[in-house]
Amino acid sequence: MVHFAAALASLAVLASPAAAVTPRVHAIRNARIVTGPGSVIARGTVVIRDGLIVAVGANVAIPADARVWEGDSLTVYPGLIDAFVMPAAPAGPGGGGAPPGGGRPGAPTPEPARGAVHELSAVRAEYRMVENLPLDATQLESLRAAGFAAAQVAPRQGVVRGTSAVVGLGSTGANASVVRADAAQVMALQPSRGNQYPGSLMGAIAVLRQVFLDAKWYRDARAAAAKRPTAERVPENLAWASLQPVISGQQPVLMVADEMLEVLQASRIAAEAGVTAAIVTAGDEYKRADEIAATKHTLVVPVNFPDAPDVADDANALEVRTEELRHWQAAPANPATLAKAGVSFALTANGLKDVKTFRSMVAKAIARGLSEDAALAAVTTTPARLLGETGKLGVIAPGAIANLTVTRGPLFGESSKVREVWVDGRRYEVAKDETAPKGEWTIGWNATRHSLIVNTEPDTMVRLVLGGDTLAARDVRLDGQHLTFTMQHGSEPAENFDLTAKDDALAGTLSVTNVGSHPVTGS
Repeated sequence: MVHFAAALASLAVLASPAAAVTPRVHAIRNARIVTGPGSVIARGTVVIRDGLIVAVGANVAIPADARVWEGDSLTVYPGLIDAFVMPAAPAGPGGGGAPPGGGRPGAPTPEPARGAVHELSAVRAEYRMVENLPLDATQLESLRAAGFAAAQVAPRQGVVRGTSAVVGLGSTGANASVVRADAAQVMALQPSRGNQYPGSLMGAIAVLRQVFLDAKWYRDARAAAAKRPTAERVPENLAWASLQPVISGQQPVLMVADEMLEVLQASRIAAEAGVTAAIVTAGDEYKRADEIAATKHTLVVPVNFPDAPDVADDANALEVRTEELRHWQAAPANPATLAKAGVSFALTANGLKDVKTFRSMVAKAIARGLSEDAALAAVTTTPARLLGETGKLGVIAPGAIANLTVTRGPLFGESSKVREVWVDGRRYEVAKDETAPKGEWTIGWNATRHSLIVNTEPDTMVRLVLGGDTLAARDVRLDGQHLTFTMQHGSEPAENFDLTAKDDALAGTLSVTNVGSHPVTGS
């Protein structure tokens, strides 16, 4: 019997998830590393073990068991964080039709309340986003393509919507992705659709104020009843019970506003209730930047700047309102205006038709006065602080979660690309390497730089510009990304080039018979 029990115990150990997991050790070396806003390692290494960063620096030893990834010509940033993502709404009536990554069309009508919940279906404080994960694969891929590695995922229905969850944007399932289960209680100054109360903004404000009062009454009534065994039983209410962490100061509120006056209104509601709050905005806060700064609330600001109004047709031009023109002109400067006013804010892809345009939109904000360090902070350290994950998210440092955004070029550069995103120490390739030898390159060897021109139509031809001379190559062979050719300059020995195009660069050798070879690089 003892032997049988021991055998069962051995099988249990072998079958346990922990026993089946092998160590995950990676090192990205020789990369430019931005460990945080204003902190750069020109050429260094990041070491990851079992989902955490264990070392970063210019002279870091690479563990013998690490899988090595070459970082030449790459820049490694902390994994970007979107502080407000809603699950993509299902298509069709009542679905809302929001694009992946966010979007704020009219919220779908909440389902009728069931169980021991609030009598208003718009009050759903008991709803937990952590119980309704993960995001669908398409939305995850879109967010990673924009460079995001983590997000606060918020419910999209109701006035009092329930709790958000902070998650990694990997594809490992809900259990492994959750960083913080109940990050904030989400509330929106948004009327219900259809014939359900509240059907107006005034009604939504009244509901929010009343909900806080009710939650406090519920706390006090239950405390009083607990002291008097003969007291009348206090009815169960899951919504009021779920708001107890909010009114006790243990959980913040995330208020969703549709325009700058609602931002101020949300701030007043939070102050009146005595709760900690951050506010998701609509992008027109520049109109009241100083007043909003005085509230001291952290904002989550969209970059869904409007397209230029269509004024090509005279008739259409007359229909464009002055306010629309003003907002089109001023909106890209909204983040810079807030930064100048001293507002703390995170940037979000919420509201974008295509979340993959997020970085280009932030680039517009930078062009209108937002500093690059402030932009980086708004997608790394600021949202990490807002979500209660300072030191774990938004930085590259020992002990932090191994979330990384790896780019070719500056993060917000016009021609830059997100090449890969790491989530919890797992690599997700975002853009396939489609580098081809065709085109004009600047190549160099022995500290000299020259122009190399590769044409493939109608035939493959290679020309090398040496000073004032342009030489045509012979024996040209092109096989996918691999290019070989020979150059002959006058009576000098023939020079044989063997080059490979990869990761937006050329690399290989130049060899001369009986002389030797030199490394060649090109960009």
